Order: sequence, then C-alpha cells, then structure tokens
Amino acid sequence: MGGGVGEEEAENFLEPPRRFAVLTAGHAADYTTKTYGGYGPMFVKMLRDPGEIWDEILVVEGQFPSEEELDKYEGFVITGSRHDAHGHEEWIQKLCSLLQKLHERRRKLLGVCFGHQVLSRALGGKTGRAPVGWEVGLRDITPAPALLAKSYGVGLPPKIKILEVHQDQVLEMPPGAELLASSERTGIEMYSVGEHTLAIQGHPEFFDDVVLDLLNNRLSEMMKEDDIKEAKASLSAAHADQNVWQKLCKDFLKGQQ
Repeated sequence: MGGGVGEEEAENFLEPPRRFAVLTAGHAADYTTKTYGGYGPMFVKMLRDPGEIWDEILVVEGQFPSEEELDKYEGFVITGSRHDAHGHEEWIQKLCSLLQKLHERRRKLLGVCFGHQVLSRALGGKTGRAPVGWEVGLRDITPAPALLAKSYGVGLPPKIKILEVHQDQVLEMPPGAELLASSERTGIEMYSVGEHTLAIQGHPEFFDDVVLDLLNNRLSEMMKEDDIKEAKASLSAAHADQNVWQKLCKDFLKGQQ
C-alpha cells in the first residue's frame, strides 16, 4: 500500500484527520507518470484539502486494504484504467467484491471512467464496448434534473465540458441507480446510487496534454485517423470545466450523506 499524503501536517490539527484512499486501477502512460506522478497522485492533487490524509492503493497490482483498514477511510476514489471493467482478471473480480462491501457499509465511492464502469458491474449493472466506438476528446455533458437537485449539483451550468477517453460504456445502470447526466454519444455519463456512490464517465482529473499524449501514442494504432483528428480539434476549440468538476467531486466526497 502506498504511503499517506499529509500525515505530518495532520498532526497539527486537534480533530482526527479525515482520511481517504485512491484505488488506482491502471498504470498511466509514461508522459503522465513523469509529469503528474500517475493517476493516483492526480486525484490527490485535485481533491485533497489541508489536514487530510490520502493513501494510494494500487489495486491493479493486487494491493488491497485489509478488513481492519476499511473503517479508517471516509471515502474511496476508483481511477481510470486501460483494462476492461467487464474483464475477468483476479484483481478486477477482487475489486468488485471490495466495492460491494464498501457499498453495503455506505462508504463514499467516487468512480471515474473505469471506476464508473466497474462500480456498475459490482452493483449489478452492465458494462461493455460502446456501440459508438472510441470517445476521445472534449465533450459537453448535460446534467439531468436529478443532478441539479443534489447538494453537490446545485448551481451547475446547463452544459459542462469534460475530457473523455474510453471505448467502453455503462450499458445498464445498477438497480436503484439514478441517471445524473448524459451526452450526445454516451447516454450514461453520470449516475448515483443512494447518496454515497457517484460515478463519472469522463475524466475530471485529466488535462489536455494527457489526452493529447494518449492520442499520439497509446491510441494511435487503435483509433481511425479521422477520429484522432476530430479529438485533437476538440482540444483546440475549448477547455474542460476543471474548477466545476473539482468542486462537484469534493462536495460529493466530503459532504454529508
């Protein structure tokens, strides 16, 4: 298990420090690792406030918290991954079991991309290849009335820009889930289950250069040339609403249930 971020700083606070964990489900590309430290550190930088302790747990490498450790965390973030959420690798099946257990305990769960999909699978939904193929670049998503009614959705604009990199989708939401947002090509962009689980298909933690690197390298032989050009054009036309996403994710993860 990775070390905690902020432990020394937290000692200066009278109240017990709030503690969260990032369940890292994939290895970032070399550029992203060198520039930002990888997927886990990107989320820590985006979500951590002073006085908090954040641990990175590399579930993709078979690292999992013990039963005794689960209760020390207020919430968990599940990252993106190049692996398929509907795959049958041992660590993915173990992750599904862990998410089911955390869901039963009503721990806050924030899933992004792969995390969005694997949460659906773990809680009884269905994931698979997107009928529309690869979805890469900057996209507008439309909040549903249900999102605007959430404490973390108050005041959102009618369209929110987010960076996307995926060829899989949530095809069916888990039982009891509530649709929170959609886009032109992805019907289930966001959903919630109760007040403790939030899943987002796009990447609120990504920056333009991360997606551009993926287009030039990891995805160059997987996508059609015209689709790559369209994705790059979307990055040049506008930018993601990073501050909106940061606030939304923080308000969900750290707000009251």
